[in-house]
Amino acid sequence: LSEITQTDVDRGFDMQGYWWGGRAMQRRMYMEYRRTSYPQYQGISHDVRLVLQQARAVDPTSQFYKFRYAATGDQFRCKINHFQLRDLVWATSSYDVFYWHADGVHVWNPWRRQQKCIVGRREMPESFRLSALCVDGGTVVAGDYSGRYFVKSIWAENGASASGPLGDTSDIVNHVSPSCTRGRVSVAMNSGHACVLDVHQATVTERSAFDWAVNCTAESPTGALACVVGDSTNGVLADPRQGYRKVAQLQGHSDYAFACAFSPDGNLVATGSQDTSVRVYDVRWPRSALSVLCGNIGAMRIVRFSACGRFLLAAEAADCVHVFEAPRFERAQQIEFLGE
Repeated sequence: LSEITQTDVDRGFDMQGYWWGGRAMQRRMYMEYRRTSYPQYQGISHDVRLVLQQARAVDPTSQFYKFRYAATGDQFRCKINHFQLRDLVWATSSYDVFYWHADGVHVWNPWRRQQKCIVGRREMPESFRLSALCVDGGTVVAGDYSGRYFVKSIWAENGASASGPLGDTSDIVNHVSPSCTRGRVSVAMNSGHACVLDVHQATVTERSAFDWAVNCTAESPTGALACVVGDSTNGVLADPRQGYRKVAQLQGHSDYAFACAFSPDGNLVATGSQDTSVRVYDVRWPRSALSVLCGNIGAMRIVRFSACGRFLLAAEAADCVHVFEAPRFERAQQIEFLGE
């Protein structure tokens, strides 16, 4: 099926349009096979069973979100250039979902069921291979594998664009996220730097160095704190107003971390790691994690709190998105599909 509705799901299709009517057991067996055979990448060798022993017991049978509609086809295929860098989809509202496609940045309107290309590959610098994407305040910000950025306003008919270097040509932009200050974004660099880019002036206003590759940064809603994670088992809480001065260390992961996010009230911060876990900390007492939440198949590549703060969403490298109910994290919904 190219379009799937709830009626199709009731008839036996799944949300990707595959027919499983009367074969629920076969599907479950295949998903279990995927979990055992999916390649596990470890930056630091560790025993996943020890991580699972620390995990909170969670009831995964809740249904917080109900399936409504899906569309399939090459025009919706998000292009993944690196198996570790997956932050390539941004939903600025329920009407606009932005994603990286083979021919540029596309936007999909789920309500009108329409999609279009808003930034073509020809508008970007030559040989621009996107590694990170962010959309905020009507501006698309992208980073690539040569330490470059690209910025374009999408509100105007022919929005202005700019591009330039963030590091040397051998550097990689691992992550881009909105700052609490309008017109600025935080940038995580593989060279071990956390930068702040002013998208209006197209200039880097701050740059701080860390002892390891920085894979993700996130700012608290007030801008008083930033979480920085990377090729280390420990994350850092820092003050971005003072050159990312270290405030506290987030301990507990057994492998490199690639995701972090603050709750809307700024009291909680979540980190996602290749050790298959998400750890949630209270920034007022960050000595140890409040909760350890584990997935099914592999690394936790993306974490996000919902705008209302009720849910923490965590995306694995393949097959599963978890919706945990905050702040107790005792119930969850598993949204399963087949693919990266």
